[in-house]
Amino acid sequence: MQQFVGTSLKTRLYLLVSVSFIPIALLIFYIAEEQKAMEEDAIFRTITAIAGAAANEENQQMESTHDLLTVIANSFVIAEGRPDKFSGILTNLLQQSKGSVRFGIIDLDGQVVADSDPSMIGQDYRANIWFSTILRSKELAPGLFPGEPINGEPAFYAACPALNNRGDVVAVAFAAFNLNGMNRTLIKQLTELPKGSRLTLLDGTQGMLRYDVDTHQWSVPQKFNPTLRREIIHRQSGTLIATDENNDARVYAFALLQSFLRNRPVFLVLEIYQSSILATSGRIFLRNMALLVVSVLIALLFIWWAGNTFILSRINAMVGASRKLASGDLSARIGKIGAHDELNHLAGVFDEMAASLQKRIEKETQVTASLKRSREQLRSLAAYQNEVREQERIRIAREIHDQLGQSLTLLRMDLSWLKKQLDDKSPTVDEKMDTMFQVLADALENLHTVTTELRPIILDDFGLAAAIEWQIEEFRNRVGIECRMAPTGFEPDLPKDQATALFRIFQETLTNIIRHARASEVEVRLEARHGDLILQIQDNGRGITAAEIDDPKSFGLLGIRERLYPWNGRVFFEGRPGQGTRVTVRLPMPPKGALS
Repeated sequence: MQQFVGTSLKTRLYLLVSVSFIPIALLIFYIAEEQKAMEEDAIFRTITAIAGAAANEENQQMESTHDLLTVIANSFVIAEGRPDKFSGILTNLLQQSKGSVRFGIIDLDGQVVADSDPSMIGQDYRANIWFSTILRSKELAPGLFPGEPINGEPAFYAACPALNNRGDVVAVAFAAFNLNGMNRTLIKQLTELPKGSRLTLLDGTQGMLRYDVDTHQWSVPQKFNPTLRREIIHRQSGTLIATDENNDARVYAFALLQSFLRNRPVFLVLEIYQSSILATSGRIFLRNMALLVVSVLIALLFIWWAGNTFILSRINAMVGASRKLASGDLSARIGKIGAHDELNHLAGVFDEMAASLQKRIEKETQVTASLKRSREQLRSLAAYQNEVREQERIRIAREIHDQLGQSLTLLRMDLSWLKKQLDDKSPTVDEKMDTMFQVLADALENLHTVTTELRPIILDDFGLAAAIEWQIEEFRNRVGIECRMAPTGFEPDLPKDQATALFRIFQETLTNIIRHARASEVEVRLEARHGDLILQIQDNGRGITAAEIDDPKSFGLLGIRERLYPWNGRVFFEGRPGQGTRVTVRLPMPPKGALS
């Protein structure tokens, strides 16, 4: 696979193990998100339960307050003539009432005429909404929430009319309750919330009251985010995340508080720091991630150990044996490596392959050595045959020249003597004698040509350059192809066998030009270059092809190569279509003084 090129097996194993933990990591993230959702849902259930509990407790408290105020109002009607004595009754009642901070009686002018706190007698309550409401409705009426503070504590007022026998309002009985003493069940639930949590009573225009879990006190909030208030009023119940007045992220859970005390929609808003809510889920997430990381590390450690022990060490053994085999050590074997598994089987197959390869290489080496010996023998035989052939040519040429040439010369001399001895010279005899002289002259000429072709005497007497020039002249006169030798002035001093080999190569090249080249010009160059003797023959014919150069049936070219082999000579054939062929022979020059 292209994307894994250059990646080691160990790295791939690590990647594979790491990838296998991805589903677990995704599951951890999913569980964390589910935990967050569950905690937010738990907060919403908490605020819903708090709202229900607060409404129920306030309704119960309102019923008991209604009963208590009814008794106070009726008692005041009975003791109408002595309100000053009634203040003592209210004081005793206050001492026995939990959560109440004040009881009092107000006349129809709004003046306090009896109070559990005598110092408050004469206080004017005409401006209070609940006072005017009670005169009009003649029913129990709650005051504003919160009402006037008492002793610096937020208080809530409730009032009940005192009616005479005709049903007319003759006075108003009221009670004031400390908000910190009300809704004790609600406050008990709030103490279980995280630090920094707050509970706010919110209506459509403002934050009415706020309970701080840390201080355990109710207070009037200075301000509340208008956008957040509108969202709460619009949704009426649910949870959302926003920032508070200090730009700290909080989760706001809210629900509608339905109580008799509320004469307008009021919402309970529970504020908890988001970090506190998510602390549990965060701890669980971190714990799970830590466990995952530890598991991954343990798995990677195990893979490292197991990979090195059971896989990589065995693979390294196989690699080492393969490299030895590649470097030429055919005896390299892996052997048994561990358990009988796939790698051990592969090692066995490798050893079988190596053994088979060793046998084949040994056999091929033997065959190659045998072929090399045979080739050397053939080359030696060819060199010997060439030498024998040259010696035979020399012998034949010498025999023809010495015996047949002398015989023909003597015969010519005898014929000349005979011609002089004849007294009667007839035209017929003279003609016959002339014909015989011509036949003898032609025979001597042919004899000279044959002996020269068998072994040009000029090669032995004047050297290679002169022999080549003589052969060029013969070639030009015989076939009519323009042939010339470049005037380099070089005359090599070569052993007889090397000079003969080069001359025969030159003759073979001229023969090939006659047979195949269809050339009109031939240029020959003989020179020394970089310690080599260079013989170059260039024609302007059709140009030899690569197929002809490599043709195993090109015996002439093969013979040229073999003639050069004993002296490490080389020959190069170059052909260009329509531009001719160039044959270059390179033969190392013998050191100076090697020839005597």
